[in-house]
Amino acid sequence: MKFLGLVLSLGAYLSCTEARHQVPEPPSPIETSPASPLAEGAEFDQEHRRWTKLLAEHVQGDAVDYVGLKGRRAELQAYLDELAAVTPAQLASWTRDERFAYWINTYNAFCIQLVVDNYPVDSIRDLGGKLFGRVWDKEYIPLAAHHPDGDDDPLSLNDVEHEILRPRFADARLHAAVNCASVSCPPLRPEAFVAERLDAQLGEQMRGFLADDARNRFDRDAREANVSEIFDWFAADFERDAGSVRAYLARFAPGDGSWIREADLDYLDYDWSLNDTAN
Repeated sequence: MKFLGLVLSLGAYLSCTEARHQVPEPPSPIETSPASPLAEGAEFDQEHRRWTKLLAEHVQGDAVDYVGLKGRRAELQAYLDELAAVTPAQLASWTRDERFAYWINTYNAFCIQLVVDNYPVDSIRDLGGKLFGRVWDKEYIPLAAHHPDGDDDPLSLNDVEHEILRPRFADARLHAAVNCASVSCPPLRPEAFVAERLDAQLGEQMRGFLADDARNRFDRDAREANVSEIFDWFAADFERDAGSVRAYLARFAPGDGSWIREADLDYLDYDWSLNDTAN
């Protein structure tokens, strides 16, 4: 009996040791948790109601209540599961605006998840780490079935933005719609983007962003435009849509922006501090 007890104790010890060092397998890109409301073959909610509910309750002005969202992690996961359950065949059957809204919401929701899961943090850029490098290249979004290169790897935020959103939808307004969890980002919209209202939502986002003098400043008398570095980083997108960055600004800036076409243009330093209501 003593020998049997020793064997059982040794077995329990080895099991615990193995469990401590075991690295969990990443979820399948189309796998849903038991709590996910999107069963196999179910129709996707194109209104993104779960996401809108979370945003409406936790986006406050230009900041995000990450503490509150941390307490709603299960509800956030349910929405992430909905996104991850969409197959390439389903996505291909949707309209352009349905696909566009899906990818914008995907970027924003998984960006929020990254912050929530590592909160508190001073800046999202701190979450890259030595192992993964830049946070934007961190492969953690479980949508490998949608990988633009056909790889089996999870997606990164850069994959979603630069390999899917920008080239496939070619609309520079998306730069006011995706949110990188930082103070200088265009504020996160307190509702999901939806196909039925997408054009209006994107227009409101860009106009609101340019009307926000904390992030963009226009001095008509001095003929000066001091704008977000976003307009420098993605100048090619704005030039594609309007011919030049100044022409794009003139199109969406408050009031009669025609003077901006000849304005002195400068870019404001970007603040990467977390857009946290607790700050």
